[in-house]
Amino acid sequence: MSTLSCISPALPPTLRVAQAVGIITSAFLSGGVLAVSYGFVPSMFLAPNTLLVREWQTTYGRGVAASPALAIISTMSYLYLSYNLSFTLNQHKAEVYALAAAATGSIVPFTLIFMKNINGKLNNKVEDSKDLDRSEEMNESKDGKGEHSDELLGRWATWNMIRGLLPLTGASLGVYASFWMTS
Repeated sequence: MSTLSCISPALPPTLRVAQAVGIITSAFLSGGVLAVSYGFVPSMFLAPNTLLVREWQTTYGRGVAASPALAIISTMSYLYLSYNLSFTLNQHKAEVYALAAAATGSIVPFTLIFMKNINGKLNNKVEDSKDLDRSEEMNESKDGKGEHSDELLGRWATWNMIRGLLPLTGASLGVYASFWMTS
């Protein structure tokens, strides 16, 4: 029967806090990102395109306000753990915490590399909708010059779902290193 490695040997309180903060913030970040793609975006498709892009902008704005801070807090917690454990007999744990930091922190470059184009197109759709009433539809012809708002949002949701798996991987690695990994 195995025991949880977090029970023995005891870590200093600062490292315990870093464990909790890293795991909780990366799990919270992942849950928020995944909930938007899985829970909220499907209901957005019920709205007219004019309202759809405005709803996306509100949701996107909230994510931009919170996600980078959560990613930084979690990444720094994992890096703190990695650094402090790298000078002990817990070298393997230090490496796993470094991987957790890399997985969680990679959400920012992932967003910039893979989602910037879609975000820009959706923001352009928001600008196009500003002069329209909520009930009015945007003129989105299929002439090859542009993509429909709902198509863009569908692609955005898929990339966002993938993006949400990065901090989930970080949280999973943090839990593994904190509770199941032996020295």
